[in-house]
Amino acid sequence: MSLAFLLGFCFPRIVIAQPSTVAPPKSWVIAKMHSNISMGTSNGCILPVLYNSGTQYGSMEKYGAYFGFYTMDGDSFILAVALPGLQDPVVWSANPDNLVSQVAVLGFTSEGELILQDGVTSIWSTGTKNNSVAGMVLDVSGNLVLFDQNNSTVWQSFDHPTDTLFMRYSLCRGNKLIAKPSNTKWSSSWFYLSAEWNGLQYSFSPAAYTQLFQTTTSSPSICYTFANGSLGFPDKIFSLPLAGSLQFMRLETDGHLRLYEMQDRNSPRMMFDVLSTVMAFCDYPLACGDYGVCNNGQCSCPSLSSFRFQNERLPGAGCAPLSSISCKHAHDHKLIPLNNISYFSSSSFSKLAVSGYSENDCKKSCLTNCSCKVVIFYSGSCLLLSEQMPILFADDSSNLFSAFLKIQDTLPEKRKVIFIVCSTVSGFCLLSILVCSAIWKKCQKVKEPLLDGIPGTPKRFSFDELKVATCNFTIKLGHGGFGSVFKGMIGKEIIAVKRLEGVEKGTEEFLAEVKTIGRMHHWNLVRLVGFCAEKSHKLPVYEYLSNGSLDRWIFHTSPVFSLSWKTRRSIIIAIARGLSYLHEECMEKIAHLDIHY
Repeated sequence: MSLAFLLGFCFPRIVIAQPSTVAPPKSWVIAKMHSNISMGTSNGCILPVLYNSGTQYGSMEKYGAYFGFYTMDGDSFILAVALPGLQDPVVWSANPDNLVSQVAVLGFTSEGELILQDGVTSIWSTGTKNNSVAGMVLDVSGNLVLFDQNNSTVWQSFDHPTDTLFMRYSLCRGNKLIAKPSNTKWSSSWFYLSAEWNGLQYSFSPAAYTQLFQTTTSSPSICYTFANGSLGFPDKIFSLPLAGSLQFMRLETDGHLRLYEMQDRNSPRMMFDVLSTVMAFCDYPLACGDYGVCNNGQCSCPSLSSFRFQNERLPGAGCAPLSSISCKHAHDHKLIPLNNISYFSSSSFSKLAVSGYSENDCKKSCLTNCSCKVVIFYSGSCLLLSEQMPILFADDSSNLFSAFLKIQDTLPEKRKVIFIVCSTVSGFCLLSILVCSAIWKKCQKVKEPLLDGIPGTPKRFSFDELKVATCNFTIKLGHGGFGSVFKGMIGKEIIAVKRLEGVEKGTEEFLAEVKTIGRMHHWNLVRLVGFCAEKSHKLPVYEYLSNGSLDRWIFHTSPVFSLSWKTRRSIIIAIARGLSYLHEECMEKIAHLDIHY
């Protein structure tokens, strides 16, 4: 790595605030949006389109909301409304299951329709064509509203909820709250809370599990309002704690519908488990996880001889079979009985099971189907369960159900010998690798010098700290011969992080240069804020100059922004002073050798 400095002519920094209202025609391209907001407790960032700075509710602190492109990795995005401070800050999303890339565009059409496109593919739209849309506004609770010239609402995001419902808004027929279980194994599983004519229906797919929470009246309802103190107004299906601040409820990944209330600085507090008044612990499908048995609020495994807990400290995380099975040796499969076990829901069993089977035929069907892991039989009905769906059990002391687990049969003697020999050789090789790895790591630790003890060294950052500060290196300021420069933020200070690429340099040599640069303080040299020297990652961290690179001002295409000769002369003198300091005045004289202009 050659010694690199950013020599520049500093202009005053300009802070551009995001609006809370915009009017068409207007468009936003992700790749051209350079401001990003960290969402606090989550690892995500949002590129804001609209921002509402919030308001006070009684004695509470201000809280606000953002509408824009939310990302966890800097490569894929959802169009979302987010509230900073939440564990999961996204309270509404237009495309939760269809993420877009950095080339995606959000814009108003000439007919007033808001459309999200990724390349030539249309991802989402408000469907407000020819509705005389005059503008778009984001309110403090995170409701995105499109309004006409009379300031009347044409479309609002809270009429199309995802997993969150805010106070004063309704869940109407045709809409539902949706949550995906956190267990990624069940790619097709979803929780739903939907509005029906006779009440609110809770369901879990694909287990065919449903519960209906009926209204207190026989008259059909179209919408159920989340009012202060109740859900389902005017019929009041659920009573809720009265609000002291902004409240919202969220259908979460474990299937619970929880009520939250905003506290100081967007910090929410869980107030109430809404469905707990009508649903017992074992009524929740995932109460005891995959292969778990639920009984009177307790979780256990079907058989300690065939299963183990996924996490001994968290019985609700489910169980795992002690033996795995292979489709390549299907002839060695066999079924063992699971005593006092039934499917977690008798109504779901009735919907999913196939009738007209004997118990033997049911077991044969599982043995001839490699994807089948568990088979449950009851009164002529057969249910085959695979790994692609939740395998959920309940305790059944009546012995009316017959449940069987598929396992791999004992290996033949010859294959046993091969297995033992291979295991011994593999164990020896693994042990050798571990020993070599330990020796290598010890050598590396001895070889790598302690970094924090060097006098005069600027602040040292970890690579993870810089990843968070730059939102996973999302906003690229420029690219040079030795790497790319990214914008970030540490605390309230904006920084420029240079990520070195293709530079063959040892840690000691890098640290020597950092030590030298860190001791230099001159008006015409960019200040070194800190550095990262972690394994192969070597990143100097500089102060951020908001006006960009000098060449953009010298060679500007527009004559309006041309620099006067007086300004150019000032720039030349400033550069010369910086070079003079490097060449003659600093304690360790340095030849820059990389001036282009």
